[in-house]
Amino acid sequence: MVPSEVDERKKKILLAVVQSFILTGKPVGSGAISRGLNVSSATIRNELGMLEDLGFLRQPHTSAGRVPTDIAYRYYVDVLMGSPRPTGRDAEAIERLFAAQTREIEGLFQEASVLLSTLTHATAIVFAPYSAADSVRHVDLLRLSGQRIMVIVITSKGQVGRELVSLSRPVSGDTMERVASFLNKTLAGTAFERIDRESVREKAKFGAAGMSLLDAALEAICEYIGSIEERVFIGGAANIVREMGNAGPERAQVLLEAMEKQYFILDLLKDLLSERRLTIRIGEENRLRELQRYSFIGTSYPVGHGLLGSLGVVGPTSMDYARTIGMVQYMAENLGRRLYDPKG
Repeated sequence: MVPSEVDERKKKILLAVVQSFILTGKPVGSGAISRGLNVSSATIRNELGMLEDLGFLRQPHTSAGRVPTDIAYRYYVDVLMGSPRPTGRDAEAIERLFAAQTREIEGLFQEASVLLSTLTHATAIVFAPYSAADSVRHVDLLRLSGQRIMVIVITSKGQVGRELVSLSRPVSGDTMERVASFLNKTLAGTAFERIDRESVREKAKFGAAGMSLLDAALEAICEYIGSIEERVFIGGAANIVREMGNAGPERAQVLLEAMEKQYFILDLLKDLLSERRLTIRIGEENRLRELQRYSFIGTSYPVGHGLLGSLGVVGPTSMDYARTIGMVQYMAENLGRRLYDPKG
């Protein structure tokens, strides 16, 4: 398609068709467009025919109006749409999510995926990477009963681990406080990859009960660190079924089954880490076969130490691109601002 073939009138008509179809989901006739553009229906029909010849539109049935093709959505996003930003209400909803600084990071990722899916009416996916360069922020020791102790680890990125240990001998409250204080003094700010249990033990000066507690706590901390891995949080998977219902449930089922496979999601989101920019793939532009009847909008966000996470939404090709793009970008900006510590 040669850009010069799309003059200003065709641009206005194509914009009207795309916006109307996004809003209603119904084929757009010449009458509806002519009322908005103050152009005769005959002229509109002629222009619609030319846009169809150029590959921007198709006519499901001879007597029906036109619907946009993937090429039309790409042209709309690249040329016609303008600069998307979330509305005040949408922006406020995202900002409220990040207002509570005490929220655990894992809960934040899950809530971010759910909120993004709710706002966009699409399926939202958030990729949370693991970094060995993450560090210990704080350690707490909490007695549950007798010799059963809860070891609580808070990382610099806000993740919270809880590991239950059973001691072989009783330990006093004073000893618990001294061991917890020692662990915080020794480990606070230490990257996971640099924690050396033997080195920590050599610095300790406790009796038998204190050393037993220290060993158990160190083992629990290292077990938790070893359990942290890359995570994918999916919100609003049911939106795919709802939005694609008119196209037949089998199309949605293919995507839902694919989303259950971790490699599918990781491939999708890890692509964004290398691109480091907003990515919009429409229909057959998607490399993954399962997505070739959908659109994907995603971007990356900074986590720290040169590490990136990513997030995006999957929805019908007739999604509201301007609104969705604005919210994906704004969610990524806020998530990155919350997680990224330039000093960390």
